[in-house]
Amino acid sequence: MGNILEIKNLSKSYNGIPALTKVNLSVKAGEIHGIVGANGSGKSTLMNILFGNPIIRETGGYQGKIAYAGKSLQAKSCAEVIRMGMGMVHQEFALLPDLTIGENIKLGREETYQFTDRLFGKKLSFIDRKRNDTSAARVLKKLGIDVDVGVKIINLSTNTRQFVEIAREIARTDLKLLLLDEPTAVLSKDDASNLIEALLGLAKDGLGILFISHRLEEVQQICDRVTVFRDGAVVSQYHKGEISVNNLARDMIGHTVQLANATKRAMKTRPAIRFQQFSVAMPGEEIKDLDLTVFAGEILGLTGLSGHGKLALGYGLMGMYPVAGEVIYENKKIDTLLAKTNILKGMYVLPDDRQALGILPEHSVAENIIFTGNQVKDMFSRNFGRSFLGFIDQKKAHRYVDQVVQDFSIKCSSPKQKLKELSGGNQQKVCLARALTVNPQLLFVAEPTRGIDISAKEKILNLLIDINRTKHTTLVIASSELDELKRVCDRIAVMVNGSIFKILFPDSPDLEFGLALAGEEGTYA
Repeated sequence: MGNILEIKNLSKSYNGIPALTKVNLSVKAGEIHGIVGANGSGKSTLMNILFGNPIIRETGGYQGKIAYAGKSLQAKSCAEVIRMGMGMVHQEFALLPDLTIGENIKLGREETYQFTDRLFGKKLSFIDRKRNDTSAARVLKKLGIDVDVGVKIINLSTNTRQFVEIAREIARTDLKLLLLDEPTAVLSKDDASNLIEALLGLAKDGLGILFISHRLEEVQQICDRVTVFRDGAVVSQYHKGEISVNNLARDMIGHTVQLANATKRAMKTRPAIRFQQFSVAMPGEEIKDLDLTVFAGEILGLTGLSGHGKLALGYGLMGMYPVAGEVIYENKKIDTLLAKTNILKGMYVLPDDRQALGILPEHSVAENIIFTGNQVKDMFSRNFGRSFLGFIDQKKAHRYVDQVVQDFSIKCSSPKQKLKELSGGNQQKVCLARALTVNPQLLFVAEPTRGIDISAKEKILNLLIDINRTKHTTLVIASSELDELKRVCDRIAVMVNGSIFKILFPDSPDLEFGLALAGEEGTYA
């Protein structure tokens, strides 16, 4: 098959700083072409150019040539690119939260009644909701997802939202090229495998796919070709059969990466927090009658297949969803779970959905770091009042932020830079810095390495170990990345159907972890 996309000598700068330099690559119809690179290597800029993002024109355009479906691509908007048969699944969700799954998937392509089509015309026709939902459910089934399409997006887990995003694009009959920006970052290993199978089927039917991912094992498994970016330039390209995880990692970073590893130790058995018959009504991640004790000073991992509740514990603790049961913190029962109250008591939760719940993207790095400390504890306010945008002791705030940026090695042009302009790994460091500003005794972190490159992952994991060892902060890390938990945690609790199925140690056999994740006791060698 011929090329559906061909890029020649593509370059782009922001304020004189190169983001892409003479990039050449192509995607054939029916090919899955992988793009890998560290955060800030130019991958997102490439996607923005291809999908007609207005920010590209607003910042001076680009140089080079792009051919799509045999014609020069000079799109002036995303809508124009969509009409040409290109689709994109963004790393940040672009769903309408108050509409249902079915309405989001079929938005703009609704099934309508033929009678009202003839009477009023297609644009003013009445929507056939039954056919609409049936069609949407059929597309989700292609992705291995069986869910009630009448549920609103706002009530879905992050995992399910990702499948809805992908379903919305592949539901299109005119789709020729699909751009995927970290499509598996929010998925468990099992769900990612289901998605990969679906993508392989779509490629077999002739769809061209540009696949960005930090999960190098998936890239090796799924891609026909891989292009490696570093500092805005193409540094290498591999064909299927030549793709090696080690080579990709080395080319991305320019050096080998040292994996984070926490030294094993004997744990004290003083409880920091206990959950008794605890339930959280988080749609898609329900917790039911959970009993768990977290010991002071430990790093406890929470893992499990998607939908089994590992993400709900922190959200329930912050009062974001209805809860039942008892929570005993520092030997005192907590009667009401409220975010501000719990922060003042020494608890803090970093959510898995960084873009929606973890950051203030339009505000500066400095404002993000001091936000919670100032809002909850008045840490940077002048004596005569409190306000986030005013009445802040700027000298005190600047001294603190400058030190934190240095301590956490946050890469930014200055603390005044907007957070949305930073790479995912640096945004995650800012989230951690904001959490530590209030000096929590107990820190819940959900999916801390999601959507960041291999080097940034290890830096985040090392930061978490350092926080625990130097500040004696008790950590609960909810993650789908079992290999990371095994390197960092003192104990790992495996959740099945909303409850703790088994608590294992990091050096427990892989087979025992596999059986526990499947909800089976079993025997192992």
